[in-house]
Amino acid sequence: MPPSRILREKAVGETRWVALDATDRPIALRLDRWSDQGARAQLGTITECRIRAIHERQGGAFVELAYGPEAFLRLAEGHRLTEGQSIAVKIAAEARRGKLARVQLIDAAPEKGQAKASAADLWLSRLSHGASVTPEDVPVGDPNIQAAFDEALSETLTLQGGGTLRIQPTAAIVAVDLDTSGRSDTGRAAARALRINLEAGRELARQLSLRNLGGATVLDCVSPINRDAGLKVRDEFLAAFSTVSTRQAKALAPSPFGLMEASIAWGETPIADRMLDSDGLPSDETLCLDGLRHLQREALAQPMARFQVNLPERAHAWMTGCGLDLQARLDESFGARLAISPHAKPQPEVFQI
Repeated sequence: MPPSRILREKAVGETRWVALDATDRPIALRLDRWSDQGARAQLGTITECRIRAIHERQGGAFVELAYGPEAFLRLAEGHRLTEGQSIAVKIAAEARRGKLARVQLIDAAPEKGQAKASAADLWLSRLSHGASVTPEDVPVGDPNIQAAFDEALSETLTLQGGGTLRIQPTAAIVAVDLDTSGRSDTGRAAARALRINLEAGRELARQLSLRNLGGATVLDCVSPINRDAGLKVRDEFLAAFSTVSTRQAKALAPSPFGLMEASIAWGETPIADRMLDSDGLPSDETLCLDGLRHLQREALAQPMARFQVNLPERAHAWMTGCGLDLQARLDESFGARLAISPHAKPQPEVFQI
């Protein structure tokens, strides 16, 4: 269902957004980090670029965006473009792990002085009725924000009626396993299977939106499932996805083996790619900003107290080398009562001094 509330948490180093449905379940996330400025190709934005190399066999060209990153542009036959040429493009899909951003050719970039929609405004416009919902600013450390991001990074989640979904993105597909453990449905086996498969289809739609996942997706449905039941599951999934995302989605009824295949257009970078490293652990930047967010939460709760955060050594090294001067921005907001130091532990720790 479309968002009924949009929460925004502004912290030193990043702003996090969460769109909630009428039942207060998160359906979409946005992460704006200060380190992104001038460094990331963001979905829907328009920019100029230069064609670096045309590869006819790959059906496109590699282009260099005005602010640095490289992207891929698909070209039609007879395009008449040349290497070195400057063109205007729109970001059609953001970069993700192992893949460049994808751009579309447009007639011309906006003229200088012409107002441009921000990446955050474009995100709101892509939510179903999102542009009509006024974002609510919440304090740093808001539990709804934290819970939504934790959910988006979790491999396993519990269905409301019992049972679990295990979501595992790979280089080729998003594999989704449905487990009925902990569920106590009654009735015939086919009816029980249909109920949990329908719920799984709805939940999968929400999770693909929440996590910014796309590409080929396979849901392993519970048996028994016949042709009519399979069509219901497919239709339930597509209907649910259309209420939470404007991305194009296609799906097939489950195969004789119970596998429902779907294809989802890519859009924003997956949340996991933004926050985790290649081993699935919090990145240095994520660890640093998590520690600073906890520090800010404590400082807001006790306005007269002094606090210190000890960051893992690699997170502290990222902070000192990022060029954002985060300590100065904390001092501007809280005065000189917050200290930051490195330590050998794997997680940040905040304490009063």
